[in-house]
Amino acid sequence: MRSAAERQRNGALICETRDAKRLVFFEGGQIVGAKSSLVDERLGEVIVRMGRITRAQLEEATRHIRSGRMLGGILVELGYLRGGEIESAVRTQIIEIGAAILVSTPTRLLFSDKVTIEAVTLSPVSVGEVFLDAVKRLPEIGLYRENILIDDYVLARTPDTERLGRAIKLSEAEARVLDSIDSEHTVEEILRLSPLAEDETLRILVALQQSGILAVEQRSDTQAVVEERPSIPVHSEKVEPLEKELIEVYSSIQCQNHWQVLGLERGASYLQIDRAYRARTERFAPENFQHIPDTELQEKLSFVHARLEEAFVTLSSTSTATAYGGLVEREDQYQETKERWEVITAPPHVPNGWTRPLDSEESERLLKRAKRALREQDYWRAIELLRASIELSDGTDPERFHLLGQALAENPRWRQDAEQNLKIAQNLKPWEPRYLVSLAKLYEKEGLHQRAQRIYEQIQAIDPGYTLRQEFSSEESESARTKAG
Repeated sequence: MRSAAERQRNGALICETRDAKRLVFFEGGQIVGAKSSLVDERLGEVIVRMGRITRAQLEEATRHIRSGRMLGGILVELGYLRGGEIESAVRTQIIEIGAAILVSTPTRLLFSDKVTIEAVTLSPVSVGEVFLDAVKRLPEIGLYRENILIDDYVLARTPDTERLGRAIKLSEAEARVLDSIDSEHTVEEILRLSPLAEDETLRILVALQQSGILAVEQRSDTQAVVEERPSIPVHSEKVEPLEKELIEVYSSIQCQNHWQVLGLERGASYLQIDRAYRARTERFAPENFQHIPDTELQEKLSFVHARLEEAFVTLSSTSTATAYGGLVEREDQYQETKERWEVITAPPHVPNGWTRPLDSEESERLLKRAKRALREQDYWRAIELLRASIELSDGTDPERFHLLGQALAENPRWRQDAEQNLKIAQNLKPWEPRYLVSLAKLYEKEGLHQRAQRIYEQIQAIDPGYTLRQEFSSEESESARTKAG
């Protein structure tokens, strides 16, 4: 953790123990987020323990996770918390998860830059704060104590003391301990000068030394290794007409249906569809853009080609065109229900012990019917059933959001919502690779291959035992059965 901070790394520290899996996200060497598989370490539970909200208020807020908003934002909208209180709670959660990693015995521990960074705090957390919390959790500091209680050795400030010290919130007494570090006083003398008990003082000194704020003199310190950043090719500021046209098309087709993507009216013949597809793919042929090394532009080009191909494949078959046309006809209805779905309302007062009405049995029946509708490729029916199922559930079952995301992905105009629901599923169960696989497949369907590749690399970093080949094999088998049927 200290190395990640010193080297200003981007990525995630992944820690697995026998009973938990945890992630701490780093951006520029600072901690910006954390995740845990333990329910007790989720944000809502942290806020309840802090006494900021009641259990009933947490349950009411959880109901609105379906809207795609983060829990903290929902609590603020409901009036249960102020914005500043959310930031404080998020930082507390990050520190708790980070400290739990430090005091645990890992079965697997690594740092990966393949994991997508999920920043959730406006002011990053320093590793020093995590170390301070961690040493307070240790039943006894054992070997760490011996590392600084060395006769005739002194504690000294490091070149990073001022920078790192500013990022740590110390109490007045803890700050006085830090002020006594002057490269002259031995640890024994510092213990006598400290306004705190000996054990508490030692824990603070250990935390400051471990986080790089202090050092035992006469011990060689390794300087932070500065990675040489590769030079980034600079794309010419001059925008060619064809490049400008590609950017405009990329922006416009995200809110267009398949007929509009091909520049056709609904009901166009196969000949018209084929002619329009060929004309547009030739217009945006990859060889026309080979001289532009900008990876972002190449990803846009890939997206445009994927949408053109999907439009052609869908509309050139009567059965798939009919099924897709049914979704298009529901777009106004979908937008209307989406607006209602995202509205956050709360009872004027939520008393302790209050629970919102649920019907888990009916929710489960609706879920089974939704799965059947998905198998039958009746995607609109599946969307309606899944939303109703989520309404009657406690809002914490990731599988319902996962299936809803898969159903929404069938209409390109709903794919942002599909992505949002897949991410909700992944946030509810961060260690389930199937949800990340579905997200990667969504990106592949859109031609966003670099994004998809990053997700696959993330899956391998988080769960190296998970084989993507099995996932694809099972899907291919299901596809074969569907075609045979």
